[in-house]
Amino acid sequence: MADEADRRGETLGACGECGLGIEWARLRLEAVAKPWLVEATASRQHIARRAFATLLRTTRPFRFWESIDLALPLSRRRLVVFLIAVLAALHFLASTQRMLVGPKLPWGPPPPPSVQRAMTIGHVSFALMMPLSEYDGSDVVDKIWRMSGETDTIALVVNAAPTMLKCAIPFRQGLVVASMQVPPGIVVSDPVVPDAATLVTPAAEKLALVFIPATLVAPLALLLLPTSLRRARVRPRHFVRLMGYTTALVVPIVGCAYLADQFNRVFLFNAHFYTQIHLYPFGAFGEVNSTLAFVLLALVLNAVWLTAAASRYLRLPNPRGVGVACALIPMLVACLVLLRW
Repeated sequence: MADEADRRGETLGACGECGLGIEWARLRLEAVAKPWLVEATASRQHIARRAFATLLRTTRPFRFWESIDLALPLSRRRLVVFLIAVLAALHFLASTQRMLVGPKLPWGPPPPPSVQRAMTIGHVSFALMMPLSEYDGSDVVDKIWRMSGETDTIALVVNAAPTMLKCAIPFRQGLVVASMQVPPGIVVSDPVVPDAATLVTPAAEKLALVFIPATLVAPLALLLLPTSLRRARVRPRHFVRLMGYTTALVVPIVGCAYLADQFNRVFLFNAHFYTQIHLYPFGAFGEVNSTLAFVLLALVLNAVWLTAAASRYLRLPNPRGVGVACALIPMLVACLVLLRW
């Protein structure tokens, strides 16, 4: 179509699929996906590398959305790969939080340094493998040590591996039996109690469970502007791409929830007591309310993201007002749900 337009001397046209106005010279230069974009089909880079590169580029929303043209064909399969990259980033955040929370102190006398090293290795490896589990790798290593008397670091980690694999099964209920063979051929068994430290406090868990859905549905607030969407020639496939890449905001939202949780653990007298949600500037003891800071930060993230998408991608009129309004509506609903929880 572009070659025929050149022969006819035309510079402007319309897309035969959606009716979107097209400038042919710009289409040649910009409608081709950037090499780092996960939807790029002509890029030689591996798709997994491009998925994480795209996730990294979303940290600069205005530059990100400016690099994607409305005329770019949608690739749903590659968007699924991007979602997998988002899930991998969330798994990394949860594993990091599990390591920061730290293992519980073992019962009884403190173990020797070699056993402590094995417990640290078990704690880190289990946090990377299953951060949401209610078990902890250091508890498994401690149990094996007390059962067998083994003090070698590597031997303890190897002997505790089968039990840690049993504990890594998602949603396992009840106890896991740890078995250890000691000379001369006697098998000793003992249950491992699921008593790992909580990944986040109840307050941080409520924040994440309420504001993540609010973030994901925030682009749907654009449907309240049908006239502007018709003028900008916005089609359903554009919404699919917008909502697909909006999942990238879940990563900083969860990260902020973990930061708020760490703040509560460090500066509050009892982090587990902090279960009530208040949106006042200060908490019960006069400290800065991390919940309110989280809400404001989530609102700013959504407003900036939607403003960038409205101005650089959808090309809507008054993008700042559109972005702020579309971010504010679901956040207000989330706050009402949070306060009534």
